[in-house]
Amino acid sequence: MVRKWTESELAEELSKLVVICDSKEQDRHCEEWYKKNNIPHKRRSLETGDYSAMLGELTLEHDIAVERKGNLDEICMNLTSDRDRFEREFMRAKARGIKMFLLIENASWEKIFLGDYRSEFSSKSLVASMLSWQVRYNVTIIFCNPSTSAKLIYGILHYYAREKLLYG
Repeated sequence: MVRKWTESELAEELSKLVVICDSKEQDRHCEEWYKKNNIPHKRRSLETGDYSAMLGELTLEHDIAVERKGNLDEICMNLTSDRDRFEREFMRAKARGIKMFLLIENASWEKIFLGDYRSEFSSKSLVASMLSWQVRYNVTIIFCNPSTSAKLIYGILHYYAREKLLYG
């Protein structure tokens, strides 16, 4: 049975949210933003993705993960020379029922269609791969500027935790 929460109880429970940053994540600008904004976070190894969360003693890393890429060239590399490893990660996530978000900084569909990146991976192939992965692996792709990455990651994790508390 799903618990009924008052707004104040829900807010108090959500205040316990801790962002987990994977220890392999080399770019630390999101962690810096969390520290600057007093958002609880910890760095440790994650099996899937670069970010997930804990809510008190409840870990959400088996439910949700955010994979962050710094630009289109990085995702192009993941979808070409590193494709087998990258795809295995998404296959494992799907098999385990983990909701994946793929957040790509400094990117947009317009940049992809214009070929505004250095990789030789064609825009047609990149679009086809990304759209196919959304369907095949239940991935939500989000483009943003690096300055909004940490806010978006926190928002994704916060609202996932909220929905989990409200609806199980």
